Amino acid sequence: MEAGKKSFNQLGELLARNGIKLASGDRIKVFDLSCLALSTNMLIRVLAKTLRAGISVEIVSQKLVIEPGATSEMHVLLDTLDGHYRHIHGIKTHPADTAPQGRKRLLDPDKLPEIRAKLDKPGATATDVAQELGVARSTLFNYLERYDRERRISRGKKVVKGGVEGRGDDAHVPKRDADKRPV
Repeated sequence: MEAGKKSFNQLGELLARNGIKLASGDRIKVFDLSCLALSTNMLIRVLAKTLRAGISVEIVSQKLVIEPGATSEMHVLLDTLDGHYRHIHGIKTHPADTAPQGRKRLLDPDKLPEIRAKLDKPGATATDVAQELGVARSTLFNYLERYDRERRISRGKKVVKGGVEGRGDDAHVPKRDADKRPV
């Protein structure tokens, strides 16, 4: 089938319209690379993806056939260049569902009893415990504020679902005496 002036990116769509689906063992013939409107980086990525799918590529003007498989030096070279491009540009190579989401917690909520025990030891300070855990004092205090229910109750803060009441933009700030003077 002749693609005419279609982009290499549109090849799958063009074949699908004609009822053809590329499968392992098929061969794509490109008569001249100059007819492809792709950057070199994108061409390498497309060729590597095509070869990984088991589809060979023939560049007719250069009399070059690139076969899929680990024994093909050209396939290995294209895979290496694609991997390098992905590494340099930070493109994820693993499925999104296998990658951990969000920032890793510095302190695990399940470690609260262990942390409480360290803080309750005679002479223990928050600075010493934070240093031992490898976190900043502020991180330790924020952790305790969030997960230590007893600490919130002893400090007189009302425990509500999702945090502590009286924090945030709507928190009450007491007025000073100077603020009560008539103008």
